Amino acid sequence: MGLDPALLVPQFPGPAALLADDGAALVANAAAAPLLDALAEQKLPGLAAAMTAALRDGQMRQDRADLPGPRGGTALQVTLIPMGDGAERRVLLLARDGTLERNLINALMQSRQLFKDLVSCSTDFAWETKADGRLGFVSPRGALGYTARELEGRNARELVAAHTADTPVPALLPFEAQMPQDVAEMFLQRKDGTVGCFEVSCLPVRDPQGNWLGARGVARDVTEARERVDALRRAHKQLNKLASTDGLTGLLNRRAFLAELEKRLGRHLRNGLRGTLIYFDLDNFKKVNDLRGHKVGDDVLTHVADAAKRLMRGVDLASRIGGDEFLLWLEETDRSAAESISQRLHEIGRELDALFGVEGFPLGLSVGAVFSRLDEAETTEALIARADEAMYAAKKGGKGRSHIAPLPDHEGQT
Repeated sequence: MGLDPALLVPQFPGPAALLADDGAALVANAAAAPLLDALAEQKLPGLAAAMTAALRDGQMRQDRADLPGPRGGTALQVTLIPMGDGAERRVLLLARDGTLERNLINALMQSRQLFKDLVSCSTDFAWETKADGRLGFVSPRGALGYTARELEGRNARELVAAHTADTPVPALLPFEAQMPQDVAEMFLQRKDGTVGCFEVSCLPVRDPQGNWLGARGVARDVTEARERVDALRRAHKQLNKLASTDGLTGLLNRRAFLAELEKRLGRHLRNGLRGTLIYFDLDNFKKVNDLRGHKVGDDVLTHVADAAKRLMRGVDLASRIGGDEFLLWLEETDRSAAESISQRLHEIGRELDALFGVEGFPLGLSVGAVFSRLDEAETTEALIARADEAMYAAKKGGKGRSHIAPLPDHEGQT
């Protein structure tokens, strides 16, 4: 049974009409009215030409008709089916709404153009590797001093800078990512041989069956930013050092020494451990400054500091607390260790006299030593005051001497 337009047209869900060879509508549904009006007003020359061709050669034709309206109007996909012969030749027009499809295609094209524009103007570089690890795509402007053409087809691993023990090669590079990676840091070598630090975010590429095809991602050069951060860290470290050390000798200043000593005293008291605090100053140091000048005086102080550093273990502390006065804290020491250190300090005093002494006013060290308490808590200032008293007790016995204070009567000798 043949197709009956009179029955089909009214029931067709989209625009439908049976047209005579002059374009007049013999049968049409309501949805076809805007399309037929546009044809009659000669606003759709492409569709009119397709209809003429279908009538002429008896072949089905398809065309698109864009009707004006809000939000971009309506896009119709029109099929023209010739029917009948000779003077009875007609055209059956059937159309469906392709607006959504058109809008999706336009949006996709705009999205692709947006992506292309962003990639082209971005200082970051986008890339994609294939399963063999070679670059299949690189941003049009290139990267690392290379053009995109120079990079495409190159093994991405060749771009990774030679690594050291501090910066080992990652076990799985972003170029070979099997899982998404967000801001992974890596070092890449530029064309001129310099090395840059890059932050890379990437995703694996897989086919519908889940087979790994490669990876794609974006890399950002953060070399300058990292250098600024490193410079700030170095500056901060230097400031902390300057804030905690004596500028001339490099020993801890009084504030830093007291802060650290307070921690040590609390820990020693809790653990039942004893430490030794030695307080010493220079005999006749003022004569050196007055008669040989402050430059020689500074040399004396740095010589003392350097010698004191050699006496200490890594756990011990040393401080110049002002002028020619020094403090040493010796971790977990007994009286014999305190006596040994005191004797070595006097050896340093004799070295000073030989190097910097003034005739008639021999350089030397007066040394006082006390032990931290185990029976009760003691402030750092109280401990230093006891050490200061011990040092002045040494001076009363004659310069260049030592005084090691005894333990409290109720504490056993260690």
